[in-house]
Amino acid sequence: MKKFLLLMLAVCMTFASFAQFHSKRMIKAEKCLPRTTTGIDLPVTGVQNQNPLVSNKSVMDDPVTCITKYDLQSNYTSQKRVYLHPDGTIGGVATWSQQETSWTDRGSGYNYYDGTSWGSLPTARVETSRVGWGEYMPFDVDGEMIISHQATGPLVINKRTPKGSGPWTQSLMPALPSNITGMFWPRSIVSGANHTFIHIIALTLPTGNGGQTYNGMNGALLYCHSLDGGSTWTDWTQLAGTNGSFYTDYTADTYAWGAPHGDTLVFTVGDTDKDQFIMKSTDNGTTWTKTILWHSLYNLGGTSPGWYNCPDGTMSVALDKQGFAHVAFGLLQDSLAAAGGYWNVYAEGIVYWNEHQPILRQDLNYDSLLATGHLIGWVKDTLLFDQTIIPTANTTTWYVSQTSNPELVIDNDNKVFLTFAAGNSLVDANGYNLRHIYGRDGVITGSGDAILWHNDSLVDLTGDWIQYGFADCMFPSASITSDANIYILFQKDDYAGSYVKSIGNSGMRGQTSASDNSITLLKWTKPIWTGVNEKKAKPTFSVGQNIPNPVSGLTKVNVYLQHAGDLSLKVTSLTGQTLMNMEKPNVQPGVSEFVIDGSQLASGVYFYSVMQGDQKITKKMIVQ
Repeated sequence: MKKFLLLMLAVCMTFASFAQFHSKRMIKAEKCLPRTTTGIDLPVTGVQNQNPLVSNKSVMDDPVTCITKYDLQSNYTSQKRVYLHPDGTIGGVATWSQQETSWTDRGSGYNYYDGTSWGSLPTARVETSRVGWGEYMPFDVDGEMIISHQATGPLVINKRTPKGSGPWTQSLMPALPSNITGMFWPRSIVSGANHTFIHIIALTLPTGNGGQTYNGMNGALLYCHSLDGGSTWTDWTQLAGTNGSFYTDYTADTYAWGAPHGDTLVFTVGDTDKDQFIMKSTDNGTTWTKTILWHSLYNLGGTSPGWYNCPDGTMSVALDKQGFAHVAFGLLQDSLAAAGGYWNVYAEGIVYWNEHQPILRQDLNYDSLLATGHLIGWVKDTLLFDQTIIPTANTTTWYVSQTSNPELVIDNDNKVFLTFAAGNSLVDANGYNLRHIYGRDGVITGSGDAILWHNDSLVDLTGDWIQYGFADCMFPSASITSDANIYILFQKDDYAGSYVKSIGNSGMRGQTSASDNSITLLKWTKPIWTGVNEKKAKPTFSVGQNIPNPVSGLTKVNVYLQHAGDLSLKVTSLTGQTLMNMEKPNVQPGVSEFVIDGSQLASGVYFYSVMQGDQKITKKMIVQ
């Protein structure tokens, strides 16, 4: 009954929430524990009181590949956990455990799609000992490989050929760095025609997890590779520009590889108090070049005088057909106060940058990012910010932006597919707000310096009410390969937040007992672009959501112009009747403003359209 009432409330919210794009909403601060280099990995304990309201659905349109009680697939950025092979088969992993206390059975829960059906749900880990953070990738001509970390010691590698059947061969990666007891939270990629060039970045175990400092850093990011399928390896290397002269430490899981392009490799790194940068190699990992795309003022410590916008530690990077890097990361608002870390639970936004562009503005101003095309994702459900619907105390804390874990996939046609997890005003049985997986698609322009988006709205890829009406959807991981579909593996939970991350952490809000989590494969069919859409000119203006919304009196609409021209705004009813018409001749580039008098309209839903030349952008607003 409770779920039925919540469903009806959520349906009502859906009809009330039409906002597609809105202005800056980083308005409410929340004191939380500071984020450190210490990541979740070592055994954790706590109480597990099963909630009787949990129900597992028996009919699933999207296949469940794994069931796990361990609900923290990453501290921040998602691993590469799913891969579409050229023959149409798919392999995927998740950090799996059914043990619930110290997670002694934890390891990689693996499943395989043979082109017809998925295998049985895993009942044991792949590895022979307790590990975590497994990543899945192709290996050799027709094989597969999983790389994970153990409590101490080298990384764990499991390989087998052919993929999908037979025993796994396990090995430990040799030669830990001197005086280091373990390498943790790896990120891996393979390159070469037969997938035998293996590249890994990983973090030296921080002191907070029982590790040691390395060259003065409490958590150093190191790189190594093998060019013979893992038979031999280079030593772990601290790449130029990443050592203690530039940064004091790195945080677990705040880095990500992009798919290789021939001998060109790229990974990105960033966090709230560190530069967001890329490391790029054009010679298969022999030499590397660092490019900073956002500069932090606190790379070597210090406290901030107030709030500042910054990356949230979740990110993605992809190479286009020409080998240029494209980066997306979550936008957070932080304050490095002397007494501890503070961050804004309502911060949002997915920021975009590519190699053709200069460094991003240091202040990461929301409206400026929107006006220049650097803001490509946002919270679609603006009712999340209505305190009468989701009180601050019921806002789930993941220690990331309300828009997090972006995944960029660029296919062979230079089409771009963005997915990310974002908060909404739906709530779980305990009243905490949930997250869904959203998508947006576009194409890289001929000059390669921007993305022409298919449309200016977002698609809730988990919008099916039966499956996802009360699901917390997090940690999307997209296959770097695609066919007519984009394949996204994510964690679906009946409760908001992470139980694993909440243990012993008074700053967390959300799930406080263990439950089953479904590792689900989402198939996003690529939208079809018509020739007209593909050839249309790049939009020369953008339109913000009216503020406030809902409205009872005056409401403001900001328009961001790239070129001078005549502007007009028209308000229409749901039936298409024009109710208001405003014109602004010869408007200069920059921000222009329309004011709508909502008191002249009856309560209900309306559209407003802004036009410049033959271009039109339409938004919805609610009048109370």
